[in-house]
Amino acid sequence: MTGEKNARFREELTNELNRLQVGSSNYRQQTAQNALDLSRHVTAPESLRDRETARHYVKNAQLQVHEDQVEDVAKMMSMAARRAYNTPESAFSVDMKVKLEEKRNRFKAFGLRVKS
Repeated sequence: MTGEKNARFREELTNELNRLQVGSSNYRQQTAQNALDLSRHVTAPESLRDRETARHYVKNAQLQVHEDQVEDVAKMMSMAARRAYNTPESAFSVDMKVKLEEKRNRFKAFGLRVKS
């Protein structure tokens, strides 16, 4: 089971690296590559959904990069873990989908932007 979970996490990071191959800076590409390299050693990737945990993990890995890039690698790993392990909206129950739609409509009525 852990191998499957790690595979989902690594797939998210691989997709991010592939997306950044065209039209992004070398810094962003290197950040994605560092995140992918570190993901090989993660035993509980779902724990990286928390940004602080991801930051702590990356700092302990002692990458030879600037502190800003450590933050960016942690952020990228955290976002990949969230995409891989958070429940997608399509898997929500009908009741939950109705509640979400009602909430979105309330926000639209006030002209507020809905983040989803």
